[in-house]
Amino acid sequence: MKPFFSYYGAKWTAAKYLGAPRRDVVVEPFAGSACYSTRWAPKKAILVDVSHDIVALWDWLIHGSVADVEALPDTFECIDEVTALPAGPSLLVRFWIAKGRAEASGALSPWYFRYRNATDCRVWGPAVKARIIEQKPMIAGWHVMHGDYTKAPDVEAHWHIDPPYSGAPGRRYPHDTIDFAALAEWSRSRRGAVDVCENEGADWLPFERLCDVVSSRGRRDGHRSAEAVWRTP
Repeated sequence: MKPFFSYYGAKWTAAKYLGAPRRDVVVEPFAGSACYSTRWAPKKAILVDVSHDIVALWDWLIHGSVADVEALPDTFECIDEVTALPAGPSLLVRFWIAKGRAEASGALSPWYFRYRNATDCRVWGPAVKARIIEQKPMIAGWHVMHGDYTKAPDVEAHWHIDPPYSGAPGRRYPHDTIDFAALAEWSRSRRGAVDVCENEGADWLPFERLCDVVSSRGRRDGHRSAEAVWRTP
C-alpha cells in the first residue's frame, strides 16, 4: 500500500530498508500516518497515538464506507468547504492540502492550488480517493486507540517504535515531550521483534545507521535525513 495521508516524519520510504514485519501483528505506538504498516500491509496492526485527530482520522479510514469516500468533493475553493465536512473526512483532506505537516492544515496551501489538477496523488483529488478506496479492504483488521506509547497492549508483535526525534527535528510535533530514558527501557521490554527509529546521532539507545531519506524539504534544497535504527531479532 501507499500512504493514506501525508505526515511529517513518516516512514514509508525508510520502511523499505527496515524490511518486512518479523511477527504477524504490527504495533505502532507513535502511529502518525502508520507508514510502516502501510508499506508492508499486515493483516493485523494496532495503531496508538496521543493525538485525538490522528486517532479520529484512522478510525474513519478503517470503519468508514467506500460510499463515504466516494461522496467527498474532488476539489475545494476555500478552507471553509473542508472544515464543513464531518470530522474524519475533514481531517483526511486537511492532511492532503498541505504536505508533510505534523498537524492537519488550517488553510489551502499554494502547493494544493498548484497541483490540484494533477492526475497523481500529490494533493487531494480523485487519485487520492481512488487509492483509499482500493486500499481500504487491506486495513479491515487494523485497530486504532488513543493514548501515549505506554497504553499500547503488551503483546507479542513486531514493534515499530517511531517517536518524535530527540533534538530539533522532533520539535515540529505538537506532542514532543518525551522521557527518552524511560522510552528506551520500555522499548527493551517489548515482547517480539522491535525496531526503534531515530535520526543518526541520537544516543538514548545504541542506534545504527539505516539509510538516507530525502525529506519534503530535500525536494527543494537537496537535504537528506540520516535515519538510524535500534532493533532486536
